[in-house]
Amino acid sequence: MKRLITALLCSATSMRTRFIIFAAIFPAARAFALDDRAALQPFLEAHCVDCHEGEKPKGDFSLETLKPEFGDAAAAAAWVRVHDKIASGEMPPKKKERPPAADVKAVTGYLGSQLHAASLERQKVEGRVPSRRMNRTEYENTLRELFGVAVHVKELLPEDGSVGGFDTVASALTVSPAHLVAYQRAADAALDAVITSSTKREFRESFTGREWFDREVKGKRKHVPRGAAAVGEIAVLYHQTQQHWELNVMPREAARTPGLYRVRLTAAARNTGGKPLPVRFGWEWMQGATDLRHIIEYRDVPAEKPATIEMFVHVSGRRSEHRIGVCGYTLQTLPDEKDTPPDWTNAPGLEIHRFEIEGPLGEWPSAGHKLLFGDLPLEPRTHAEARAAGNPVPEDDWQKWQPEQFQSNPLVPVTTDAQADAERLIRAFLPRAFRGPVSEETAKYYVGFAHERLAGDVPFAEAMRSTYKAALCSPHFLFHLAPPGPLNDHALATRLAYFLWSGPPDAALLAVAAGGELRQPKTLHAEVKRMLADPRAEALVENFASEWFDLRKVLTMKPDEQYLEYDDELGWSLAAETKSFFREVLAKDRSVTEFVDSDWTMLNQRLAKHYGIPGVDGCEFRKVPLVPAYHRGGVITHASILKATANGTYTSPIKRGVWMLERIIGRPPSPPPPDTPAIEPDIRGATTLREQIEKHRALPACANCHAQIDPPGFALENYDVLGGYRERYRSPLGLEGGKSALLPLPNYPEKKHVYFTAAVDPSGITPEGAAFADLAEYKRALLRDPEQIARNVARKLLTYSTGTDIQFADREVLEQILTAAKPSNYGLRTLIVELVQSRAFLNQ
Repeated sequence: MKRLITALLCSATSMRTRFIIFAAIFPAARAFALDDRAALQPFLEAHCVDCHEGEKPKGDFSLETLKPEFGDAAAAAAWVRVHDKIASGEMPPKKKERPPAADVKAVTGYLGSQLHAASLERQKVEGRVPSRRMNRTEYENTLRELFGVAVHVKELLPEDGSVGGFDTVASALTVSPAHLVAYQRAADAALDAVITSSTKREFRESFTGREWFDREVKGKRKHVPRGAAAVGEIAVLYHQTQQHWELNVMPREAARTPGLYRVRLTAAARNTGGKPLPVRFGWEWMQGATDLRHIIEYRDVPAEKPATIEMFVHVSGRRSEHRIGVCGYTLQTLPDEKDTPPDWTNAPGLEIHRFEIEGPLGEWPSAGHKLLFGDLPLEPRTHAEARAAGNPVPEDDWQKWQPEQFQSNPLVPVTTDAQADAERLIRAFLPRAFRGPVSEETAKYYVGFAHERLAGDVPFAEAMRSTYKAALCSPHFLFHLAPPGPLNDHALATRLAYFLWSGPPDAALLAVAAGGELRQPKTLHAEVKRMLADPRAEALVENFASEWFDLRKVLTMKPDEQYLEYDDELGWSLAAETKSFFREVLAKDRSVTEFVDSDWTMLNQRLAKHYGIPGVDGCEFRKVPLVPAYHRGGVITHASILKATANGTYTSPIKRGVWMLERIIGRPPSPPPPDTPAIEPDIRGATTLREQIEKHRALPACANCHAQIDPPGFALENYDVLGGYRERYRSPLGLEGGKSALLPLPNYPEKKHVYFTAAVDPSGITPEGAAFADLAEYKRALLRDPEQIARNVARKLLTYSTGTDIQFADREVLEQILTAAKPSNYGLRTLIVELVQSRAFLNQ
């Protein structure tokens, strides 16, 4: 019989014909013994083919032409879909006769073993991860670490694509002619910022509050004395709800010199009842514009007694204007009013005692310049040209030149042996730029590149600059390059650094790699521990967590005007809560299940007010315990995520449900059929979106997916577009017949009343059949399978860190990671440690 079945499978007869023969040999009612691939077909005939054949197969997925050729990538992808649908119980549909459990286990076991073997073989032959270029963030970070100065070139490059939410995935990081041009511009900008072209320029400014008031504020608006005042040597900026003064400093001269600047503010809170006053600090680049994405941070200024707040700011020389701003809105945003506004002198305010800024800090020439030109002396270009031509060198004292004189006659490095110096400097630069040893062939290419230009009478500085620019546009710099198979230690160091730091390996990591010990488990564990303790590990928060939780979307859309409670401080605080939460989970190796539910969160005063949680003063985030009455717990109740998954006017259970399946649960739904009608919400509130969805899911083509999507979406309906807890929907206008009520805004008694309409219904039934009344019950149902939550986090980490989506052979790796992390209750740090020692991470 086996020979007969094998012959049939290998024949050219149609699958439908084979199904008929198999059905005769193996009655549908009996359990199938899956000793070989032949027995797969009777199972499909009995339970699948009726819906998935013909001209219009269900889900646009046909089994008629699908052959069990697992070595073919396209066929394997289709079989993965078959395997997963059967394994999850989603197929056959619940309304159909269920196959015996033994048959399901046998079919999925057979498919799983075949798919695993084929996937693993493809990885060995083709490699698991294609070579990928750096994304824009990594490119900018790499320049910063290479040259020791922040160079803002991200906006010069085309935007990166993403897969699964991550911009580290190779398939999304394409290279176009536009990229090639942009990389040349970016390299020029970086070299402009790094190469020393003038004597050391330092900017220092220090002034009292009175001096600032007299210079910048007095006489500019008729109502200025009411909104800001000078008392002795102190300026007072009154902290109003919507419009308040901003302390601006625009060091235009310094802005042309990139580097690190120190900023100090000596200030105190006034009329705050002993409480600190939150003050915003941020660099802005367009006069009159305030962009929350440019905020450095909020700091607490203590009450009554002045204190000095110090921070350090990286300034790029590419900007034409920088300014530091504190305390809110700019002068340009205040209207010219003829009427005298109310007297705010007894309102909370900020006392400005002194403001100081100085920079750029550090050595001259910069470390980046020394990387390019070593200790070669500097002199004006005209002097160097005269010296090279054997002409008399001007005797003027260029050390005393004014800054503008260097614009037309910049300093250049001077060499007495251009060929030798070029080779020495280039050979020292390339291993740093290319993040590891450089082959002799590669080194000779770049040395020859420079020598060719020198032979053509190109000045030394220009020849070297052209060579460095070529290196910065090289695949060795722009790409993560490695052949299929085990990564060598330097390639592993690069992968590890770009995972944890979004930037290149440091000298310590490269030294370990050079010793050939990095792949050793103890060594690798020690390096991960060291790197996570480094400030550069903040990249995991800013990049991995921000992309995973969609935090970069939080500020892309302002909420509708009916959400009166929104302000800049709240907008800034939203993502800060989630980043602080992730930071705490990572630092303490807390369980990743706390992303679903926790009895704590990270809050500042502004966000605590929004949540209705008392006892939190000041703008600094701190760990706050939660009780059920707060309706919070886990990142899924963070206002950042709830805002990012809404559109500013209304919430969508479908959008939030899909987000939960993709980002938290790890079971993304299939795309909807192309002719699926959209659901348009009734923004008046007369009909709830839930009522419309219930009608929508009655459609046969929609029911299956909505059984997965709707439960998490409905469970989150108690949260509005700003993440505020609600029991009734908000409406911009009242409805007739008593269907709406003008009520106080919860947690904001000082605001106007708003209209509330229908009651929210957050109940539902999980795909497993568990009923829940609200989000708390839904979270409990979700956490009955903590391993699935951890599996999803591990999958996200593996995708982000290696630059490719999970392949079938990687499923085994994920299970190994989970097994090793289970004793820690799936701690986030433990997952990372186990992941970097996995087969998938250690191989290209």
